[in-house]
Amino acid sequence: MNRQAFRDGSNNPDNPNKHMCGYAVARALGVDESTRYLHTIKDLQRAIRSVWSLRSVKTKMGVKAGRTTVGSIRKRIAAKGEALAYLVHVEGHVLLLDRDGTTAVDTAPVQRDRRKVLRVQGVYMSENHSKFIKMLEMMKLKEEKLK
Repeated sequence: MNRQAFRDGSNNPDNPNKHMCGYAVARALGVDESTRYLHTIKDLQRAIRSVWSLRSVKTKMGVKAGRTTVGSIRKRIAAKGEALAYLVHVEGHVLLLDRDGTTAVDTAPVQRDRRKVLRVQGVYMSENHSKFIKMLEMMKLKEEKLK
């Protein structure tokens, strides 16, 4: 993995260490400062796992990698979703759906979402005590920023 190549090709002029779509998802989950880099799906997963529990729900949602569309996964999440949010990875992009399948974060929205899903992961509250404390502190800081 060549970080300089990722930095050179970054679509974020303010911080080339963090790709815009991954950064937007991380910011929505309050983990945007958890890692130095947010170029790849692995970087984003590491950042999310610093506070939240992240588990694959590909089988539960009946996703066939490269064949199931984002539009169809929205319906499945609305019908049987149980996570707080869903991280959906498509070719070259990542988006965040809320627990009823509506878009929480998508930096490249489309009218009819026929993008093919590569993986889908549920974002859950962590059972790890230290992560839970970190999440509470993060929420408190976010509230203070809003005031």
